[in-house]
Formats: sequence, structure tokens, C-alpha cells
Amino acid sequence: VWAYYLRSLLKPQVRAPSVLLLNIFDSHVSKRGLNIASEEAGCLVAAIPPNATSAVQPLDVGIMVPFKRHLRNIWLQEELAEGDHDDENIDLMTVTAQQKRLAMVQRAIKAWALNTPQEIRRSFAKAIPQ
Repeated sequence: VWAYYLRSLLKPQVRAPSVLLLNIFDSHVSKRGLNIASEEAGCLVAAIPPNATSAVQPLDVGIMVPFKRHLRNIWLQEELAEGDHDDENIDLMTVTAQQKRLAMVQRAIKAWALNTPQEIRRSFAKAIPQ
């Protein structure tokens, strides 16, 4: 999964020199994962040391909190829109796991696009000591 993400999703988005910050999850810092990230995707890889979460918490707050808020709002908008149709013919039990995952990925893409570059820069500014 990590190799697929790096090759298929990250690599096409890297258009300039970039730093990829990784936690110490085994697949992230494996030799194979690091090689794909650095050699194929062209990223400078930096692993966040163990027990350093508090130092990088502003990234979580500044990026993930708005992302999750956008994601929730998109889902609620979809639910409200579907409720307007009063379509009782839809059997939610027949929706496949693949269809559910696709819907979630599409929502995540929309939600991520709502995070502005300024929000992301501000998060890094808070995380990096002056």
C-alpha cells in the first residue's frame, strides 16, 4: 500500500524539491519505502523521531483538524442532498465495500483541496522554532 501511494499518488504531485516527513511506522522507514520516496518520487526523506509528536503537533492541528472538518461537512452535505430526493429504492446494504471506499476517497480529495496553501504554511511556521 505504501509503495503504491508513493508511486501512484505522491510522485505525480512532486513538481519541485520537496521534503517528505514520515513517522517511524515500519513500512514508511523501511529500506524499500525510503528508496521509493527518495529515488523514484524525488523527495528528501526526513523521519520524525520517536516521542517527538508534541513538537510536530501544530501540523496535526493546523492541517488535519481543518481537513477533518471539511470532510465531515462534505459528508453532511451529501447526506442532506440525498435526503431531499426521498428515494426509498436505494438499498444501502447493497453498496459494496469498493463503492464505499471510492466515495470516501472522492470526499477526501475534495476536502484536501479546501485546505489552502496559507493554512499549510502557517502550520509549518508554528512547528518550526524561530
